[in-house]
Amino acid sequence: MTLPRKWITEPITNASQALSGKVTGVWVSQNSGSPGSDGATLRVRGFGTLNNTNPLILIDGVEGNLNELNPSDIASMTVLKDAASSAIYGSRAANGVVLVTTKKGSYDSPSQLSYNGYYGVQKLGRRFDIIDNSAEFMGIWNKAVANNGGDPLFPQEVISAFENGTDPFLYPNTNFFDEVFTTAPIQEHNVSVKGGSERQNYYLSFNYMDQDGIIKETDSKRFGLNLNMNSKVNKWMEIGGTVQATRKITQRPYDEISRVMYLMQNGGYPFTAPYTRDGKFGATQALYLSGPNKGQPIVDTRNPLPDMYNGRTQYANNFIKGSLNATIKFTPELTFKSLYSGQFNNNRRDRFNQLNYAYTDSGIKTSVLDYPSTINNSRTNDEQFYWAFFNTLDFNKTFNEVHNVTAVVGMQVEENQLKNMLSQRSGPPKEGLSEVDAGTFNPLANGNTTEWRMQSYFGRINYNFNEKYLLEANLRADASSRFSAGNRWGFFPAFSAGWRLSEERFLKDFKAIQNLKVRASWGRLGNQNINAIAGDYPYLLSLTQNYGSSYNLGGALVPGAAITALVDRSISWETTESTNIGVDFTMFSGKLNVEMDYFTKKTSDILVRLPIPQILGGVSAPVENVGRMTNKGFETSISYQSRNGDDAFNYRVGGNLTYVTNEVTKFRGGKSPDQLYLIREGYSFQSLYGFKFQGVYQTNEEAKQHMSNNAYTPTAGDLKYEDVNGDGRLDYQDKQSLGNTIPKFTFGLNLGFSYKSWNLDVVTTGAAGVNAFTKSRWAEPLGISGGVITERWRDAWTPENRSNTLPHIKVNDTWNRYESSFWVSNLSYFKIKNIQLSYQLPKKLINSLKMGGISVYANFQNLPAFVSGDYEGFDPERNTFDDGGGLYPIPFISTLGVNLQF
Repeated sequence: MTLPRKWITEPITNASQALSGKVTGVWVSQNSGSPGSDGATLRVRGFGTLNNTNPLILIDGVEGNLNELNPSDIASMTVLKDAASSAIYGSRAANGVVLVTTKKGSYDSPSQLSYNGYYGVQKLGRRFDIIDNSAEFMGIWNKAVANNGGDPLFPQEVISAFENGTDPFLYPNTNFFDEVFTTAPIQEHNVSVKGGSERQNYYLSFNYMDQDGIIKETDSKRFGLNLNMNSKVNKWMEIGGTVQATRKITQRPYDEISRVMYLMQNGGYPFTAPYTRDGKFGATQALYLSGPNKGQPIVDTRNPLPDMYNGRTQYANNFIKGSLNATIKFTPELTFKSLYSGQFNNNRRDRFNQLNYAYTDSGIKTSVLDYPSTINNSRTNDEQFYWAFFNTLDFNKTFNEVHNVTAVVGMQVEENQLKNMLSQRSGPPKEGLSEVDAGTFNPLANGNTTEWRMQSYFGRINYNFNEKYLLEANLRADASSRFSAGNRWGFFPAFSAGWRLSEERFLKDFKAIQNLKVRASWGRLGNQNINAIAGDYPYLLSLTQNYGSSYNLGGALVPGAAITALVDRSISWETTESTNIGVDFTMFSGKLNVEMDYFTKKTSDILVRLPIPQILGGVSAPVENVGRMTNKGFETSISYQSRNGDDAFNYRVGGNLTYVTNEVTKFRGGKSPDQLYLIREGYSFQSLYGFKFQGVYQTNEEAKQHMSNNAYTPTAGDLKYEDVNGDGRLDYQDKQSLGNTIPKFTFGLNLGFSYKSWNLDVVTTGAAGVNAFTKSRWAEPLGISGGVITERWRDAWTPENRSNTLPHIKVNDTWNRYESSFWVSNLSYFKIKNIQLSYQLPKKLINSLKMGGISVYANFQNLPAFVSGDYEGFDPERNTFDDGGGLYPIPFISTLGVNLQF
């Protein structure tokens, strides 16, 4: 399916977000709102492997990354999902292909200067509702201690002082969401010029984006330049080239946002003042008012602000990509094309910290929990160079006006090299000296180089008879340096056929039908993207030389080397077989368009590491071809567009729905270990696995009778779990599947309305049949040794409030915090991803200003989602493979923008 430029109207910060809710078979999930790292995760027709499931991204025919692409430079995006259409793109096409075409100039067209830009604000949307009344918080904590059999932690006189006190520095009631999060500005500006003469065309653009984060002390700036030029040397040769350069600077606190979120969850007590009255960082104000500890804190300080303002982590990304291409027409039917592309990507990370302290109102100095005690300066640098060289020969000819034949043969060579290094020192003479050279002790340095290469040959032939009967065959051979010489080559065929019934005589009289086509395809694709689990040399035995392999001989440290990982030299390609059956039809003069597909994807020889006995010496397990996985489903898209003239009311409605079931069909003979995110034969990949929650024990007798043979006897107020085998104890035999983490349904609804100069566009998206484990420190009341308490725990079980849905609160609880369905939420959701209202100024006014066009718009992104009432957390559009506690929330964004054409 192709997404034209006119469907990419929203002011998005990352090109991957453009597909959300618009394309069948594609699950788009924006898992983070962090400036500079807010790209969406893309999954095409489910999860096809236990390894890297990212689709292949091709930008103007060359592998690339959507993070490096300015969304305003996109002309169109096409998603290839079945094997027949993807096969020619080779080894990494097993997880689907996203083809991106960037804007270009046109021959024989006047120069056109364009500007589009916007300014907006970002706010935190959905969040955890935490108790921020200090007296109430202390009272709940005291009840939790009592439920553990202990004495109250907070004396009543302290609670009373907070109930009656009004001084915000002495008796704070702090909600750290108000201190950590903020309303943040965002702006982006794009200037482009394009045009062409009889023999040359060009497109040049400049982009600048400045985005502050909704979490303070986070921001990102991006500068981009894109140049595309083509030239007709003569009637039979055309040459061209592109240059893209991007620089991005992203800043965060020293220990990243994860540390700030950790302290908010595991502390952030309301009785902690954010700041003292003289502007220092505040400490806990829950102090003893009498006795030998008078004036001392009752609990430690867990103010997240000293960490939020602790030093700096700065990421500097410099990306430059260039390409040269040539097209030679030997004859009208035979064309040769050649393309060389190289891209350099440099990522530098600088980190330095400082020593911040917190103070009580009385001046007692303290450190925040686990705050670093030394100053460390470090720099890491990753330098990557990737090049690719393509050559193709294309044939296109029609015989006897009805036999249409097109064919292409080609070869491709590509190489990727990555060099990385780290340098670090500690203890500069004073704070503020942030360079590594300023450190005085604990020097650390390391670095390495890895690389991989691919060589490929491919061919495709298409035949259609009178645009009625369609046949296609593909064959691709790929050789990867990640496999040994005898297993390096993989061969991947694909075939497809189509029948346009609308061209048959028996349908010619049905004027309502303009197009009706049935199609089927089968193909085999490969995958060798296993560097995340095995690096670039998984078949080679390698020696590791480091401190851990060195020895003390005679009082001196002698360098040593050791084999630390076993290998299987016979490993080869993962293989995905894909079958697709579909139908397309267009009716009512092109107003109604429908596409429907049924598909299966079977992946075999999945590369994984299986556990090995410790008797082998603690070495890492080898990577082996041992797994299998199946995805099955259907997808449909329906769109209707009125055609009532430019000045009349028009509308378009588009809906898409995808259903996918995933099953691991081979993995360790069904004997994989029990774990929360389960990988086991017969289950969906990373299904949730644990105990099933059945309510809350109302009496001790009920608990004792139910768990009659258990080592620990629960009490009234504890959770009740299903005893599957009825043996009166809770163990591994009672665990069961608790839900899917991969959505079974993904869908989108897109609406467009226009009247004269006004346009309204609405994009919605959603998922269903998906669950998430939500036992983060946000959701657990008081965590392990103290933490936040959300408002729902006001209804926790007590002898006076015998809830059957929430247990009583304990400190450092074990029984109630087992991995169970109590902590699993239905994450099905529906949300308005984007709304945009635009107005095109009258042509008469535009002509008087000697301009080509002026339009203004208001845009709103990430509006609140409709989600199950049992879900507690940030925006449900999130990663489903973790508890969601440490994520950077997706912001709600409001923008005003303008498009100008000169």
